[in-house]
Amino acid sequence: MSIEDIDLGEVWGQVYVNGRIVPADEATVSALDRGLLHGDGVFETIRVYAGKPFMLDAHLQRMAAGCSAIEVAPPDPAEIKNGVRQVLEANDLSDAYLRITATRGPTGRLWYDLEHSAPTIVIIAKPLVPKDFGEGLRLIVSGFRSDERSPLSRIKQTGILWKILARTEARRAGADDAVLLDTQGYVSEATSANMFWVRNGTLYTPSLDCGILPGITRAIVIEIAREQGITVSEGRFALDELRAADEAFLTSSTWELAPMRSLEEIPFPEGAPGPVTELLTELYRERLPQ
Repeated sequence: MSIEDIDLGEVWGQVYVNGRIVPADEATVSALDRGLLHGDGVFETIRVYAGKPFMLDAHLQRMAAGCSAIEVAPPDPAEIKNGVRQVLEANDLSDAYLRITATRGPTGRLWYDLEHSAPTIVIIAKPLVPKDFGEGLRLIVSGFRSDERSPLSRIKQTGILWKILARTEARRAGADDAVLLDTQGYVSEATSANMFWVRNGTLYTPSLDCGILPGITRAIVIEIAREQGITVSEGRFALDELRAADEAFLTSSTWELAPMRSLEEIPFPEGAPGPVTELLTELYRERLPQ
């Protein structure tokens, strides 16, 4: 399928670009935008339930931290919230996928020197049908690595080519997603989700030291587990520790809790979803807007 075969207006409807709502197939940003030329920006993906963006303030706080880290002027939260409202209303959306992107914007020189300009803000949304994970996700271990030494590893930045290629690698191998290891060989994350597994009743998840994104859904799951008296261990874990898990799952804002069926074609013994995954999923959904 080529881009000519895709009706952008049908998929995305109306989008927000720098304060204006425009049809998706007419939306443009400058050819000199640093986001286009250098991947110089940050983004957030948010799930909307019953017209309400879940954990929007937390996402905007993470976006502001990311902007600060790359020295982009953080967008005004009030402007973003107004833009989100306009996009949802313009597309008459209730349950939706929502993405907010902020780039450094267009600058005068096409070089690596840091220049400051008015950021480009783009907000897009489309209907979201809850994903059916069937018998669970099948994962492989990717040859691509997360660089835990880089401060950019903890920022939801627009330059994610290695994650795109890792996902492509997984799909070509007949899997759904890939486990990324850090440079020292410890389990890090999946291509667009944080990772959890259960062994002998303890819930394990890689720590931020492994170069993972500080996931908002991840934080909620950890909080819920501790409220239930489940021991949560955050740390650096070898791949064999994940392989020895009783059950495993991924977390993201759009996926919620996604059960893992197997790793490199070896199934987890408790199945997908396992009992702890089922419990945490039920309690997570109790927190969602109705």
